[in-house]
Amino acid sequence: MNCIIVDDEELAHNIIVEYISRIPFLKLVANCYNVQEAMEQLRGQQVDIIFLDINLPKISGIEFLRSSPRLPQVIITTAYDNCAVTGFEMDVIDYLLKPFSFERFLKAVYKSYGLQQQKELQKSVSENSLKENFIFVRSNNEDVKLKLREIIRINALKDYIIIHTPDRKLIVHQTMKSISEKLQYDNFIRVHNSHIISLQHLQSVGKNSVTIAGERIPVSEKYRPLLSAIIDQYK
Repeated sequence: MNCIIVDDEELAHNIIVEYISRIPFLKLVANCYNVQEAMEQLRGQQVDIIFLDINLPKISGIEFLRSSPRLPQVIITTAYDNCAVTGFEMDVIDYLLKPFSFERFLKAVYKSYGLQQQKELQKSVSENSLKENFIFVRSNNEDVKLKLREIIRINALKDYIIIHTPDRKLIVHQTMKSISEKLQYDNFIRVHNSHIISLQHLQSVGKNSVTIAGERIPVSEKYRPLLSAIIDQYK
């Protein structure tokens, strides 16, 4: 998901940039220090999330929201708590009070991510409700069709990946990053630099590992907050 930061404080930018770098599906496309810069970015490229401060020079964040009815999803990041009601009346995703933790930031991002998933799913269904989601991968000199619901997990092996299904394992010359981009809106999550799992097949979650199809898969510290945020949505 492409995102921009709109804040006039360098320290705020530094903190949010660091938080964004820890979330694999977020891509920071611009740092903006006022509303005018943000509007230029919105005109020039696809933006999915705006991290918006309230106290901005010339045009405030609230004025920006009021004057721009067709904005992407907005997460307010501010030191002021007196505009929360106004923000939610304008359908912002969340309202983060500075200083906020990475866990609180992640929770807000996953609200946005969930809405994006619903939007993508609705779009896919409306375009062709008869098609089942699938991908093609190159394995053993053939283009193999894989239904996404059949994929249990994927693990890295040097320059290759191994895709596990209930009845076979496919060795594919592809990177984890490239396969992740194909799966990002289809109920998959990366839990380790070497492991992607299907939430559909997930059986249990431990402190440092998960069980999927009877196998224990490690969960690294880098990806543990992402997994926890998803699990919390179903509690």
